[in-house]
Amino acid sequence: MSQKLLITDLDNTLYDWVTFFTASFKDMVSELTVLLDVPEQVLLDEFKSVHQRYGNSEQPYAVLELPSLQRKFSRLSRAEILNKIDPALHRFNSTRKRTLSLYTGAAETLSELREAGVKIVGHTEAILANSYWRLRTLGVQTYLSRLYTLEGKDAIHISSDSRWVDPPVNFVTVVPRDERKPNPRLLLDICSHEGSDPSSAFYLGDSLVRDVAMAKEAGVTAIWARYGTKYDPSCWTYLVKVTHWTDQDVEREKSLKSKYGEVLPDHTIDRFAQLKSIVLGG
Repeated sequence: MSQKLLITDLDNTLYDWVTFFTASFKDMVSELTVLLDVPEQVLLDEFKSVHQRYGNSEQPYAVLELPSLQRKFSRLSRAEILNKIDPALHRFNSTRKRTLSLYTGAAETLSELREAGVKIVGHTEAILANSYWRLRTLGVQTYLSRLYTLEGKDAIHISSDSRWVDPPVNFVTVVPRDERKPNPRLLLDICSHEGSDPSSAFYLGDSLVRDVAMAKEAGVTAIWARYGTKYDPSCWTYLVKVTHWTDQDVEREKSLKSKYGEVLPDHTIDRFAQLKSIVLGG
């Protein structure tokens, strides 16, 4: 029997991404409206356009590509512009520091599973610049043996960010954009790469359509992190205003919900600690 493998989603599975990112982004935009003397809706529309171009709703330094900012600071260098908008970036970072935290019991449970011999890998559709930073900031990257992260559309100049630390060698595997959720081939490839049989693997995620349905089709035990769906609906409403989703993405999501809307997980958990007994048995 192959070693047990836990593949865990990150956003709204290890931590509440929707809540912390919305709060941080709103505070940044609030500051930008003052610095740039531009209405909030104009900035939200501009962010949405930039995000759609990259296919990523949290593209690092997307703010530098806002037309309103470029018009106001057209004669300044990148360094000078960053200095001008530092109050807005500081608001984002300050709010993120206050609101980004692991779900209760996540660190302890991951530690116990690893001690019990379970191999743990992370899988996310966030790009490396964001996903690894969050894991490291929250102190849980040491519980994971690998991180599968989505391929970005363009180079990310993370070297300009003094907080960036390169991941350990062989820790990161970049997933091609055509293997996005809920493609079951993705999980089968991960299992193969990790030397685990799908029947010995578990996938933990907050989305019935993207996570649970994918795991079920791949023959991997599907665990629904229902707790990850418990956030203020107004946060999601705000996110839609700046999302990278195009009209085609919206139609694809509708199609997926129609196809997988009635899927049932193998297990449902409302607290992270409940994961231990499912994976270890008993």
